[in-house]
Amino acid sequence: MKIRFTLIILSILSLVSCQRIIDNNREEEANENYVSPYKGVYKGNYSGDEVGTLTIEVAQNGYISVTKVSQFNTENSFVSGMVCDDGALQSVTLQSGFTLQGNLKTKSGTWKIGDWVGNWSVTKQ
Repeated sequence: MKIRFTLIILSILSLVSCQRIIDNNREEEANENYVSPYKGVYKGNYSGDEVGTLTIEVAQNGYISVTKVSQFNTENSFVSGMVCDDGALQSVTLQSGFTLQGNLKTKSGTWKIGDWVGNWSVTKQ
């Protein structure tokens, strides 16, 4: 009786484990096929305590690369954050600390680096 009960429990656990594997595979497949509605290249300007140009490149998976050009320097960030399905930028910070907040739906927002702040806007190319 004990052996039979143990076998039943093991069978149930293996079925649950198999279902988790199947669910994980489906989720991975969905992620691989995902295309961000904001995919593309956006170019524009930022102004405020510093002035320059921005290029925001959104990959198919929603991850963002940013190029910032100012009178002081040019800074590239290969992957500096991502864009959500509603257009909101998340964790878009370059190595220098230059941080973009805003939304690609409105194509605008604010930026900050240290005590310097300002606004940015872009257009889709």
